[in-house]
Amino acid sequence: MDSKYDLVVIGGGPGGYPGAIRASQLGLRVALVEADRLGGECTNYGCIPTKALLKPANTIWSIRSMKFVKGELDLDFNEYISWVSSIVERISGGVEMLLKGYGVDLYRGEAKLLDRNTLYVENIGEIKAEKILIATGTNPSELPLLKVDGEVIHNNRTILRIRRKPSSILIVGGGYIGVEFASLYAKIGVEVHLAEIMPNLLPGMDQDLSRAAERMLKNLGVKIRTNTTVKSIEKRQNEAHVELSSGEKLSVEKILVAVGRKPRSENLGLREVGVELDEKGYIRVDGSMRTSVENIYASGDITGPPLLAHRAFMQSLVAAENAAGKKVLYDPRAVPSVIFTEPEMAFVGMSEEEARKNGYKPKSLKMPLGGVARAVIEGGEEGFAKIIYDEDTKQLLGFVAMAPHASEIVSEATLAIEMGASIEDLSLTIHPHPTISEIFGEISELALGRPKHFLIRKRQK
Repeated sequence: MDSKYDLVVIGGGPGGYPGAIRASQLGLRVALVEADRLGGECTNYGCIPTKALLKPANTIWSIRSMKFVKGELDLDFNEYISWVSSIVERISGGVEMLLKGYGVDLYRGEAKLLDRNTLYVENIGEIKAEKILIATGTNPSELPLLKVDGEVIHNNRTILRIRRKPSSILIVGGGYIGVEFASLYAKIGVEVHLAEIMPNLLPGMDQDLSRAAERMLKNLGVKIRTNTTVKSIEKRQNEAHVELSSGEKLSVEKILVAVGRKPRSENLGLREVGVELDEKGYIRVDGSMRTSVENIYASGDITGPPLLAHRAFMQSLVAAENAAGKKVLYDPRAVPSVIFTEPEMAFVGMSEEEARKNGYKPKSLKMPLGGVARAVIEGGEEGFAKIIYDEDTKQLLGFVAMAPHASEIVSEATLAIEMGASIEDLSLTIHPHPTISEIFGEISELALGRPKHFLIRKRQK
């Protein structure tokens, strides 16, 4: 192939295709190489299909929970999965349409770097590039004892292919993937067991969210075991007989392994051309998303945690703009995270410990949602919101919530943190009524000692 591109992007997920589009908008000749389906993990196996799965499950559960609604509700599992697949295909197809519309050449196949300016793509041949953007993402992590077979033992990808609702499932891993799937399957009538090696669910996240997740799942009937691993497994006729580290024995129809992710950095020729990796195999980058090789950039999950699609989008754009000669840095103050349970859980910014380490004098305040009318209407009054702010300046440093639509309202907290807003600013912002977003005014005013819908009881002397 004698043509040479200004930029070649390896990977068509959130860390890749936005950068390809932006680079083309900036006048670069761009190609994108993708070995699987466009949209990456997010579109095909993660964000999109899981949220599509959750929508009907949450709707059915919500209606069933209304005691005045009579009659039975159920779903046709095969049609349910087909509907989810149709959404995935539509969004993946939309990515291809955008790439073509912006003049990005698309090549299908595995790519490997031959040198700093040359890639080899299977079934295509060599492609020359002035600059290269690596956005290959991650794969599901595996456990030696639980080899994924796509029949009984699954990861987050293969579980989407099953066409018959299982009667029971063991989910190994209590991170956000495990918690979301546990919530989903419990709501559609599957007996759910959840085993987590750490002492609590959502390890590494806010403790209030962890406790809330455990309460929520227990209320759904999920049987949770923490400090627990799988000791042995025996598969018999499409069923698994499992012994846990506690000695307890279970028989389940399916097992979902949800124990994290590993970088897709092998077999790309990265080390051979001098791209530096960390001890876990993630690519090291600077603020411009440049690797240790000057003309090679990386963005998205391949650069390490947090593994979030929206973070990958932004990094991809930064990489593309720098590849086009601009000087842009990826240096956000706040990257929001969401666990799509119901109510949803979201957090952004610093914890008290992180704020203290960064030189602030942090205070935190937690408030139940009982005083927010929309939360009561939507059955989320047992949720909460929490703010972390600097005691002296009242600057907002962090926000945590378990609330209906938490995935949407966390954006306001993200913007406030990015702009250095104070809780006084939040308290003076008019929020529409009745909405969940009113929690910002309520909790800010509570912190300032002047709440409207929260009673402060004076202590008896």
